[in-house]
Amino acid sequence: MSVITLASTKGGAGKTTLAQVIIGTVRNMGYSVAAIDGDGNGTLSNWLSNVSDLDVDCRRVTDEAQIVPTAAELGRSNDLVIIDTAGGRSQATVFAIGCSDMVLIPLQLSNSDIIEATRTYNLVSSASDMVKREIPGRVVFTDYTPKTNVARHVKKKVKKNGLPALKTRLHRLVAFKELTFSGQIPRTGTAGAQGQLLVQELHSMCVLPFMDELAMAS
Repeated sequence: MSVITLASTKGGAGKTTLAQVIIGTVRNMGYSVAAIDGDGNGTLSNWLSNVSDLDVDCRRVTDEAQIVPTAAELGRSNDLVIIDTAGGRSQATVFAIGCSDMVLIPLQLSNSDIIEATRTYNLVSSASDMVKREIPGRVVFTDYTPKTNVARHVKKKVKKNGLPALKTRLHRLVAFKELTFSGQIPRTGTAGAQGQLLVQELHSMCVLPFMDELAMAS
């Protein structure tokens, strides 16, 4: 069982989109996935309940004290648990980070995203010290526009700030917007390839040990 938390002290960075892509890609591979929606807006839980046809046990948890026990409960019967946290710094986010095997920090191409990603990464480091174990945190570029000056500038500043980033990036693609309406996770095209590459990269980092053979669902 693995627990991955999506965290950012900034709202609108792409946490829920990232959660949707990981949940859908892993579930379509045949693995069991559960989710905790810790965001007061309930975007992920509403999407899983009313839009998507994915077979995913999603719990909306607004009581910070229930984050850890709910993750433990879901982990006993699922391969992967995804925790989507609220934008902003909260005790609930700290609890979610503390019970995670990996924290993914979405970052769009703006200076405010860099500032908040740095704060979030420092929060992950503090949580690691608190629980006395390493909790890896990685920045994930979302809504990314490659080969632009702003992309080059942001990547340079992310590196300067010492923020480790995944190689896989989710580009600004219509398919990622459409899934919020259709509930269908892209399996083909650039969006489908990026979802698969993201899961492959997490697997290569030993974050998804339940995958003995990484064979993407056809």
